[in-house]
Amino acid sequence: MNYRPKPKVGGFTLLELLVTLVLFALLSLLTYNSLRAMIDSRQQTSLEGERLAALQMTMARLGLDIQQAQARGVRDENGDPQPSMLYGTGKGFEFTRSGQAHATPGRANGSPQRLRYLLVDHDLIRESRPLPDWARGTTIFPQTMLGQVKGFDLRFLDKQGDWHNQWPSEKMIVADSVESENSLPAAVEVWLELEDWGSLRRLFPLPAWQGP
Repeated sequence: MNYRPKPKVGGFTLLELLVTLVLFALLSLLTYNSLRAMIDSRQQTSLEGERLAALQMTMARLGLDIQQAQARGVRDENGDPQPSMLYGTGKGFEFTRSGQAHATPGRANGSPQRLRYLLVDHDLIRESRPLPDWARGTTIFPQTMLGQVKGFDLRFLDKQGDWHNQWPSEKMIVADSVESENSLPAAVEVWLELEDWGSLRRLFPLPAWQGP
């Protein structure tokens, strides 16, 4: 009787299976980390793009408001006169701006409005009121322009080429109260301190300024 050996059955040993599973797990982990890094990079790029767009819109809006400032004093809630542009009292940056190009209900087309920029809990806020002079029932419209702002400061260049940290300047207030109420600077320098991008300075000349 002839002996015929049984054919070997192909397959993996337990050790080979374990090695394969370990290699597969390592490969999956590397693939996951690569995909996670790619997704995080795209999300970060998207967030930075949104942040840049918000910053550009804020500076453009602020610049447009400043360049349309109007030499018109106003009355506050107590009926006291206030200058056309005011900064240095600790209540933000306030000024009179010429009206919008389109008609607004309750306002004559092109009539001036009063604006204020101020920092509240690391947010730069723009407040507007349709009528420059304060009246009973006056409505203020706040708008958050930019977040993550640590500092908001300004300097003012007068028509003699001197810089001031407040407006009206002390020299103007002492010299002539009428001038201090109605005068506008030649240019406004805006300084923002951002939590993520550091300091940013921008100079906004008013239309009548031709430079030093």
